[in-house]
Amino acid sequence: LGGDMGGGGMASLALLVAPATWAFGSVWSRRLPMPAGLMTPATQMLSAGVMMLAVSFVLGERMADVVPPRAVAAFVYLVVFGSLVGFSAYGYLLRHARPALATSYAYVNPAVAVLLGVVFAGETLGPLTLGAMSAILVAVMLLARGKR
Repeated sequence: LGGDMGGGGMASLALLVAPATWAFGSVWSRRLPMPAGLMTPATQMLSAGVMMLAVSFVLGERMADVVPPRAVAAFVYLVVFGSLVGFSAYGYLLRHARPALATSYAYVNPAVAVLLGVVFAGETLGPLTLGAMSAILVAVMLLARGKR
């Protein structure tokens, strides 16, 4: 990565281990007897939130004195669409679709984020980004049409 985007060895290791463990957990969870309904994803998100709060406390992270309204709006958006809607839909897909299709959100979400940046933050959309997004969306469509 260029500029100040570099990271140390532990950060690079975390970037490699995180998606692998997420994929393993996603496939493994299909074989576990999980109760239906919203209690399972609610428990998972609450547990993860408590763990992240503990980690942030240990690392010395503190909340700003004044939280800007745009930050609050972004937080609310992430809670509603990223967590409540997104995670519930992901859990539903894990139970009713192939794991490859259920995990395709990881390819679609960055494209949605780029488009939201263009619409709401005035970011530019170059030809390389547009081409990459198109390739990703075509690949996900082919994946969705694959064997069921």
